[in-house]
Amino acid sequence: MTDPHRQIVFAGGSPWAAFSQNEMYKLAGESSTGPLHIRVLFAAMGKMNAFGHAELRVGELARILGTVTDTGEVVACRRDSVSAAIKEAKSRGLIAPESKARCLVLRHHIFQKSTKDRWRCSVHDL
Repeated sequence: MTDPHRQIVFAGGSPWAAFSQNEMYKLAGESSTGPLHIRVLFAAMGKMNAFGHAELRVGELARILGTVTDTGEVVACRRDSVSAAIKEAKSRGLIAPESKARCLVLRHHIFQKSTKDRWRCSVHDL
């Protein structure tokens, strides 16, 4: 029997493409990438596991969405700005409603990952 986590299958056999998780995570950290809600999506894509959960450390998303000064110092994004970006990403359907700063969740009908790993999510108790 084929392991469902080792293959990518979208409804109706629709076409799919792949992306580099490292590059997505890198784009999330670049202010030139676009608005914060788009960068939230890229952060989720960069960290997602086989179940579409992108578990983050405390303050990690604020640092990713922060800005880099001329001296190279990272100034974390304000907490209210992070919350607003997550809310906007949810309202646009970019991430699932159960997403929060510690775990961004991608919708399975849009994003899937083929892997042999059995990753868990301690934030959502999965």
